Amino acid sequence: MRQADRLLRGGFVVTMDAERTVYEDGYVAIRDGRVVGVGPDRECDFEAADTRRLGEVAVLPGIVNGHTHLSNGISRGLFDELPLADWVDRGMWPTLRANDAETTYHGARVALAENLLNGVTTTVVGEFGSPNHDAMDGVLRAVTESRSRAVVARISVDSADDHDPSQATAPDVRESIEDALAEVSRLRGEYGGPLVEVVPEALGVLRCTPEMVREFTAYARAEGTRMTMHVASSPDERDEALHRFGKGSIERLAELDALGPHLLIAHCVWPDETERRLLAETGTGVSHNPVANLMYASGVAPLAEMIEAGVRIGLGTDGASTNNGQNMWEVMKSAIFLQKSRFGASWGSAELALELATLGGARAIGMDAEIGSLEVGKRADLMVVDLLRPHLVPLGTWPSNLVYSGSPDAVRTVLVDGVPVVEDGRLTMWDQDEVVRGGNSAADLMNTRTGLTDMYRRRSSWTWQR
Repeated sequence: MRQADRLLRGGFVVTMDAERTVYEDGYVAIRDGRVVGVGPDRECDFEAADTRRLGEVAVLPGIVNGHTHLSNGISRGLFDELPLADWVDRGMWPTLRANDAETTYHGARVALAENLLNGVTTTVVGEFGSPNHDAMDGVLRAVTESRSRAVVARISVDSADDHDPSQATAPDVRESIEDALAEVSRLRGEYGGPLVEVVPEALGVLRCTPEMVREFTAYARAEGTRMTMHVASSPDERDEALHRFGKGSIERLAELDALGPHLLIAHCVWPDETERRLLAETGTGVSHNPVANLMYASGVAPLAEMIEAGVRIGLGTDGASTNNGQNMWEVMKSAIFLQKSRFGASWGSAELALELATLGGARAIGMDAEIGSLEVGKRADLMVVDLLRPHLVPLGTWPSNLVYSGSPDAVRTVLVDGVPVVEDGRLTMWDQDEVVRGGNSAADLMNTRTGLTDMYRRRSSWTWQR
């Protein structure tokens, strides 16, 4: 018998391999953080001290959340029903000024907890590094403690163009290219490792000068790392890009030689046919964030057309201030249903949604050689989902039920690099109740600094009495 560190036997094993093989009574063997065996249980020739006999469950690759902002975990609900320009001016800039390492740490823990309990094993995170530089340290401290796999982007802006208020930047948030990249290098040195990659982000072509976009691109290519951006996110951005450049944001990025497999762009709601072709030809990755796009009335992204064009595309939640949840199951369902509203009930499937959330996300961030499927040699990032739940009946249609009637509470076990980060529906790295208490305390502190919770109450149509 061959030896493994951990052995899962029984249940439906969804591999997401090239044939999309599903073993109806399968096994997964793990050693040194990698999958060393997968197949039908009757052919299992592994033994392990930690062997688990599974019942009516599904074992799937871990979910890749392709776009979120973890520090926003304590900003949930504060900006509901605010138009984009108001959200930026009255919400985003004041929050950034109030953030420090302590508030971002607790915000990130809340959001990471939600992601992990959803079955997310890899998060792609964007966080502003200015005006308070230590805010990034709080986020990265939480990411490191969680043992989540993560790509953490330090967001920078430097443009003074304020033609469109919704696309302008506050002067105190701008920073020089040199200072921004020096901070990226510092954070890479202090927090980078096997599970965590720190990368640069020039927020977008409207809030960043051409020089910042070019220099950040050159840095990513020279360091052999990724880079992220927010691109074609809203009608305001679309119209302002046409005003400034006479072309869309993606064509502008092509003009700046910024597209390529190093780049992951978030949202991408408004790419035309030429831009979709550019994304596919350059291997640029896309995170499709349908729930966040709906919340801010940004439009319905052409997911179907991007898939048809061959764009590397995954799914993301966006932050808790612009979604408001971190529920990737909700994102999967929304992604498919929105395209059905465009092309008819026969478009897409639950299987496609699960593929986009796992292997698709891995491809979008250029990590599909390591994660995204359960195959020998890949990292052992996976989740075990209990299928004996009322909302998942009948058992015979469980793939459809997971996506179209799913709930995160069916996720019972989550492994990252073969190590449990969720067991029996509870976090293993943190005391779950303490995470909640810490988040609420940090949110109260944020309110004393910004008054945003009080502003939310003032917008309410209810009568509040003490």
